Amino acid sequence: MAQAGPGMVTASMRGQAIAEALLALGGIGALWVLGSTLGRLQDLALQTEFAGRHLAFVVAQDAPREVHERTHAYFFRPDRHRWRNHDGSALLPAQAGRFSADIREAGRLPEQAQPGGTAEPARMLRGELLPAYPGLVAGRVSVSPDLAPAARRGGWQAVAPLSSRFAILVDAGHARDDGDVQARIAGAPRVWSDAARRTERAGRTLSALSHVDRSWGRPPPEFDWLMAWKGLLPPAAGERP
Repeated sequence: MAQAGPGMVTASMRGQAIAEALLALGGIGALWVLGSTLGRLQDLALQTEFAGRHLAFVVAQDAPREVHERTHAYFFRPDRHRWRNHDGSALLPAQAGRFSADIREAGRLPEQAQPGGTAEPARMLRGELLPAYPGLVAGRVSVSPDLAPAARRGGWQAVAPLSSRFAILVDAGHARDDGDVQARIAGAPRVWSDAARRTERAGRTLSALSHVDRSWGRPPPEFDWLMAWKGLLPPAAGERP
């Protein structure tokens, strides 16, 4: 029986080393491909998250509809982001159905989660000072990148949808300006107007005696306690009033 010589053993070991090197290079190449693909997907997912937050603030600020419709251009325009597959094809093609932005009403905020909770004074204050409160609005921004080139090589599913969801409190009762603040206070019976009217009646009754103070040059009493504060702001920190 013939025995393998040193040359045959050396050639066999060399062939085995080459096979192992090729296998290792193949594994490294696969990791590189997968790593770069995951990096692009992570960047696209981060941009989707930014788009969802942007849309939430657009809803909260009641921005014009065209601002809402420009969400895709703000965050996914091809000339701003060059997301590509390894064959050069677009990771997010400009095709119908690749991007969607949905907004819907999600019901009212529960009483126990509203300012002041379920206590009756708090409910009364909310009813008089925070009118037309609609509650929660929910939305979602979704994109569907095209992973077809890498998926075809690996036999995987070519669809990898990414989405960012949000739920935000809209029109929580904040006033538009000073005039809106004064109108709400003046129109709130239990918070202000009932007590203000009683005080005004008593004050006007007593103002008939104002001739007593005429010698001192005192001005007549002022009963408009809201308009006098219009446009006035408290002093900033560190400033003297």
